[in-house]
Amino acid sequence: MIFVYKKWEEICRKLKEKGLKSIPACEVKADSGNYVVLKHDVETDVQRAHRIAQIEKQYGHRGSYYVQAYLLNNKKNVELLSGIQQMGHEVSYHYDVLDSCRGNMAEADREFEKNLNLFRNSGFPIITVCQHGNPIIERNGYSSNRDFFRNSSIKEKYNDIADIMVNFKESFSTDYLYFSDAGRTFKLIYDPINNDIINSDDKNIPFNSVDELLNGLDNEIGNIISIHPHRWVKSATFYLCKKCIFKVLKTVAKIMAKIPVFNRIMGKYYYLAKKI
Repeated sequence: MIFVYKKWEEICRKLKEKGLKSIPACEVKADSGNYVVLKHDVETDVQRAHRIAQIEKQYGHRGSYYVQAYLLNNKKNVELLSGIQQMGHEVSYHYDVLDSCRGNMAEADREFEKNLNLFRNSGFPIITVCQHGNPIIERNGYSSNRDFFRNSSIKEKYNDIADIMVNFKESFSTDYLYFSDAGRTFKLIYDPINNDIINSDDKNIPFNSVDELLNGLDNEIGNIISIHPHRWVKSATFYLCKKCIFKVLKTVAKIMAKIPVFNRIMGKYYYLAKKI
């Protein structure tokens, strides 16, 4: 599937034709039944996220946009994100504090609280959050950023916030299937809550078309469709070129990750992976 705006528009249109209008994660309730959350991990390009939000609004959809905190240091980004919020979407925090603090929970807590205040002071209330799954980083003593909200003290301190990839199900008394464009192919992710602990990639189910994806939605429980807006573009040619570059970089990164000295170096510059 080519990730261009027209394809996302097709997804939004066909969801509407099925009688499914997405809601933000923060509005899910125990009695929500069969719902769709359009989830967006905003890691670099707020302008592209804004374009995606406009497409969704056109078809009556409202989604959740999880934004990396550094992007709020740019006034233009804040204006665009405020515009996304005004369309009815949820704008919240896409955190990576454990990776940023090399697994130090106390430092991660301080960074999380600082960024939480940044979002709130910028006009974005925080009800749900989502961790960032850095693909290239050396971790010691923890599995991923999800371990932040797996920590009992953190859960107690931020008991009014739910991580969509950790405790969203229990906090909102709900269940869902999780679809993702990670790896530039839509897949139904097997056990998304624990796939950072147990490698279950071979159990993921790929989809080759919009219809395959939408036919995979569950009619009884919730469905979360997660995308990375910076990977979606206007031109198919540009997308295919970018995909080729991504494959080359991914292959090189996998080879280098097997060499200890390079693995440590890449870990120090994990944020560069957000650009891919």
